Amino acid sequence: MGLSFRILGPAQVLRDGRPLRLPGGRPTALLVTLLLHAGLAVPVERLRQELWGGQAPASAVANLRTHASHLRHLLTAPGEPARLRAENGGYVLRVDPGELDAAEFERLVAEGQAAHADGRPGDAAPLLERALALWSATEPPPAYGPATAAAFDRLRERRAAGRETYAACRLDLGDRGSPALLALLRGHLAENPLREPGWALLMTAQCRAGDRAAALTTYRAACRALAGELGVTPGPELTELYRAVRRHEPRPPAGRPPARTRDRPPGDLRPASPVPHELPCPTTPFVGRRAELARLRTALTTARERPATVSVYGMAGTGKSALALHAAAAALDAFPDGQLHLDLGGSVAGTAPSPLRVAARVLRSFRAGAAEPVPLGLAEARARIRSLLFDRRVLLVLDNVADPAQVDGLLPVRGGCALLLTSRCPVPHTDRPLRLDPLPPVDGLTLLRAVAGDRRVDAEPEAAAAVVALCEGLPLALLTAAGRLAECPHWTMARLARLLGDEGHRLAETGLRPRLTASYHRLGPAAPLFRRLGGAPTGPVTPELAAALADAPTEEAARALDRLVAAQLAEPAGPGRYRIGDLVRLYAAELDAADPPAGAHRVRPTRDCPPGNPGPGG
Repeated sequence: MGLSFRILGPAQVLRDGRPLRLPGGRPTALLVTLLLHAGLAVPVERLRQELWGGQAPASAVANLRTHASHLRHLLTAPGEPARLRAENGGYVLRVDPGELDAAEFERLVAEGQAAHADGRPGDAAPLLERALALWSATEPPPAYGPATAAAFDRLRERRAAGRETYAACRLDLGDRGSPALLALLRGHLAENPLREPGWALLMTAQCRAGDRAAALTTYRAACRALAGELGVTPGPELTELYRAVRRHEPRPPAGRPPARTRDRPPGDLRPASPVPHELPCPTTPFVGRRAELARLRTALTTARERPATVSVYGMAGTGKSALALHAAAAALDAFPDGQLHLDLGGSVAGTAPSPLRVAARVLRSFRAGAAEPVPLGLAEARARIRSLLFDRRVLLVLDNVADPAQVDGLLPVRGGCALLLTSRCPVPHTDRPLRLDPLPPVDGLTLLRAVAGDRRVDAEPEAAAAVVALCEGLPLALLTAAGRLAECPHWTMARLARLLGDEGHRLAETGLRPRLTASYHRLGPAAPLFRRLGGAPTGPVTPELAAALADAPTEEAARALDRLVAAQLAEPAGPGRYRIGDLVRLYAAELDAADPPAGAHRVRPTRDCPPGNPGPGG
């Protein structure tokens, strides 16, 4: 039988079915962390953070090696290759297929949900039942660190979704509201009181059991839970189910993936629509933005009878895409009919798809495997999309909008759909535009810690503060610059600060050049003035100074500066004054050097080192 690992409950390791004696405390925490990243090398710095947090003793790394050695001897039988080994500055644990209960759970849930979405509840139910049985009646121990906590939260979310799909399968297979099904759903809602599909399934099961009074009581309990925690009322699916119960009408279970065409009643010729789940998993650390996340979540989850359009805009590198994806993931349960994600190419020049290509891409997400061709005309494609989305709860995350025409005409007149847009410039006719600013210095340091590690930041706090200042609090710049420390572990923070302090290298080390190029290409007649601003001195820019630099009338320079504000390459700094960040100035200076004006007046740039910058010799 070999080894098997159990973490969906108290951590256990079994050899040939017999439990091994695990050491308590941090050795077990190390094992659980490595199991959650099975097959991947986990850096020592991340393990230190998981096991000790910010209070790690000086002996933490030595203790970690001792714990790893203990686990290596425990898990490796004579004659076997070592299960746990050091690799690439960290540790990797080999786990074979079928050995880890969490991996088996995720596989069974995925197969079960796919079978249910394909209209095969008889195949789905036993798969989901086996998946749910892998969870112990006792919860896993408290999480040891942030990554472990996030992994267990995701597993619990998958368990909640698996329970609901399993209950829907039971109802599809003719369950008449059996005591076992009712007990399962009540226990599920005791743990997850904000999941509307769970409330709808319980109401449906109670109606099947002939207890409509209990179903009405359940609806009132759902109202109290949603109002108490989120301050919202139930969505249209749950409300319509309540009305149907009061009218004594039979209703199908809510919150289920739609069935394929062959399972629909005879004569129903509507094409089947798969449920797309396209939101990508974040790959970089995300810090701060609590107020912005709360605002977006509220705007998205309150979309009920009328669709909502929410937008995030700001200059290149502020983390608009990351914020949108985190907000979308937080509002996932509010959109059971699907979530789409499209990159519309606005972050890089020359990559924006046409409005027709955008509409065709949305249609393909809902017509997977369908034989019906995509319409040839833009108006027809948008009309088909509105028909598909009518009275449904679908979230469309359209990232990096390059042109408002790409997103026009996609939402129907009724239903709980939401459109979440990110763009450089404000998108017209959106309900709740949110301008995203750079991170404050405290959050910038937190992001630097997340990538470079606490030890490097704490060892050189002044240099770390200089890196944040030189990156101007832009998450993209911080992630790119800190990535250099990961590539070059022998570098100090001061060396990175010196590199960024060199204006000849700063843009390249922040990764902003291609993003700024996309903004520059949309400036139109303001582009020549923008290039001249590369020679402006540090400090606010006035229309008079811009006019002198560009050899243009003052009023024309003022209009050009307003275009820069609209393109998020400048921002107002008081009446008749504009602020342009150093990174944007450096980009403008590069363009100006490549296209020097003929005899134009120049002001030699004078830039001071940002506060805390150690300078070339620091």
